[in-house]
Amino acid sequence: TVKCPNPTCGCEMPLASSFEVSKKAGKEAWVEPIVEEKKVRYIVHQGKCPKDNVSIKLSKGASFRCVCCGSIVEKKYIHDEFMAHQDDAKILAVVAEGQRGRIYISSTEEQNVIACSAIPEWVPEEQMNTDTPNLVSGRGYGITMWKELFNTRQLTALTTFSSLVSVAQNKAEADAVTAGMDDGHLPLREGGTGARAYGEAVGVYLGFALDRAADAWSSMVGWRNSVEASRNTFARQALPMVWDYAEVNPFSDSCGNWTDACIGWIEKSLEELGGDIAGESTQFNAQDDCNLRNIMVSTDPPYYDNIAYADLSDFFYIWMRQSLKDIYPELFGTMLVPKSEELVAAPYRHDGSANIAKSFFEDGMLSACKQMYLYAREDIPVTIYYAYKQSDSDESGTVSSGWETMLRAIVNAGFAITGTWPIRTERSGRMISNGTNALASSVVLVCRKRPEDAPQTTRRNLVNQLRRELRPALKKLQESNIAPVDLAQSAIGPGMGVFSRYKQVLEADGTPMSVRSALKIINEEIDLYFNEQVGDMDSASRFCVDLYTQNAFNLNYSRSSLMEPRC
Repeated sequence: TVKCPNPTCGCEMPLASSFEVSKKAGKEAWVEPIVEEKKVRYIVHQGKCPKDNVSIKLSKGASFRCVCCGSIVEKKYIHDEFMAHQDDAKILAVVAEGQRGRIYISSTEEQNVIACSAIPEWVPEEQMNTDTPNLVSGRGYGITMWKELFNTRQLTALTTFSSLVSVAQNKAEADAVTAGMDDGHLPLREGGTGARAYGEAVGVYLGFALDRAADAWSSMVGWRNSVEASRNTFARQALPMVWDYAEVNPFSDSCGNWTDACIGWIEKSLEELGGDIAGESTQFNAQDDCNLRNIMVSTDPPYYDNIAYADLSDFFYIWMRQSLKDIYPELFGTMLVPKSEELVAAPYRHDGSANIAKSFFEDGMLSACKQMYLYAREDIPVTIYYAYKQSDSDESGTVSSGWETMLRAIVNAGFAITGTWPIRTERSGRMISNGTNALASSVVLVCRKRPEDAPQTTRRNLVNQLRRELRPALKKLQESNIAPVDLAQSAIGPGMGVFSRYKQVLEADGTPMSVRSALKIINEEIDLYFNEQVGDMDSASRFCVDLYTQNAFNLNYSRSSLMEPRC
């Protein structure tokens, strides 16, 4: 809530994106705001919400309509109120567990008082990296510390659970000693005994559960009124502002609770993984030689500048460090996640220079690919997962910076790309796939070591070979039931397969052809192939076909958002 800026009103204005708490058929419920002396209380009604009462949030950004005077309050005012810490929060409704599913009841003043009365004994004081673009949209509303993503009751719960991890670990170790496990047969690390290893393992799994709790118990958790459930904080790899959030009860039997959603999933993972076969994992810098040879290599590299994983990881790290720093002091020696070596093209890590960031990523990716070439077996292909479709346009055409950099590193490291194939690795309906820069599938680059005696060729010969080989490959891709949004990206593989089989391709002036130039030629041939299939259509029909090719039946455009011609 913020105070209405209308001087004749000044009521406690709610910032609710929706007053519908349940849209589930037969179980509809909605909240009515009642204004009384510039204060607002909320009454829950059963049944479908009247159309005029659904929302006070306007379609554009963070603009809202005051429930009292009807004034339109723009984003800047709301932003300024948050920056000045003049915002507050009130309970819209209480979700309870009924005999036949969820029930919705109006909150009481006592519940609002209790919600604000919790005071944690300690809180994490770590700062967010405020230079990271799009990390937390709420950062523009005065949120600069990780603790500010939680209300005081959530902080009390998380800090309490965190302090109990070491207590549970010590109890587990003591129980193991009593049970006679102190025989050295279960070392978690060198020098550990069975009982100590058992206790440390329990502590680690509880640390994992606590991070699941943080994901479920923040003020960035949305409420899904269509399915009557909360959505976790990281529904996608970002932290968007949530105006009306769901505060999960850790001790309930509903979504996000401690027993099932936090501990339960860790337990299920352990049961499914089993413990009969010993495994080994070691962490190395991907750009350094870790002395591996003749192995199968399958990797999912960073996607250029798409996601700031190290910065986002701080959200979980602050809780895991508090729980596990005594078990692994060497791993949790820093207050926040180390970031300088993360292979990402982030200008904010290079004094705002996009060129330096690009060079940092390109050099690092080439070094990593050279190491993969050194490790890989001759008889097993290297597979590299990629699910990014960023495009940059200039006067000479459209290419993808992320793809260009990745392909250049692979080719220059000595690999030939023998194919691409989309693999369904992502859950359908995930938020990051909705209107974002992601593909429906992960596109896998299949690579083999290029022969040392590979020949060179000319631009003319490359174009001729592309026309011979690319068309059958594109036809095969079309017949393979590939998601339309992935088709153009998958088609890069056969084209780059032709380009990368040569030691180098020479331009007309004798200079080596760049990957960027090769991609432009490949894209031209791909466009030519698809245009020939619709060549007899008028321009409006071709527009529709292009739109369908990229989106299939997943279209959700308003007429006003489309340029002419419209369809």
